[in-house]
Amino acid sequence: TSHVQVAREPGQLHGTRIGTGEADVVIGADLVVAAGADALARMRPGLTRAVVNADVLPTADFLRDPDWRLPVDGLAANLADAAGADAVDFVPATRIATALMGDAIYANPMLLGFAWQKGWIPVGRRALERAIELNAVAVANNLAAFEWGRRLAQWPERVRELAGLDPASAAQP
Repeated sequence: TSHVQVAREPGQLHGTRIGTGEADVVIGADLVVAAGADALARMRPGLTRAVVNADVLPTADFLRDPDWRLPVDGLAANLADAAGADAVDFVPATRIATALMGDAIYANPMLLGFAWQKGWIPVGRRALERAIELNAVAVANNLAAFEWGRRLAQWPERVRELAGLDPASAAQP
């Protein structure tokens, strides 16, 4: 979990963590973490918007018990309760990143691009692109994933189709 705060002036930032009920945006790369107690406590209906990866990865519980099932519906309901049902977008980011970029690691910048395109990230596009460039790790692919995320926010059915997914199926986890 990372807490990122953005302000026009450094004096507007108080503390290193987002306070209870103060998250404007949650980018949930992992459904289990996004629906965990710590993340849920930061959300508030009417304030928080969230984009969450609907693709669930196996947990340690599954490794110990192959019949165990993650309570996906319950986790999704907890997120909807915490942020508001209309404030959470679930996207199959792992499957789309793997299909379009060849690696699930690109789900993260894709989710950032999705949130940015929705207008939830109060940082200019060029500043985000520059941060990716300065990070100097797989720059071209990370920039491409950010762009795919923007397209996914704008044209979800088309991006799902290009990724080989059923464009009409629900994106709920």
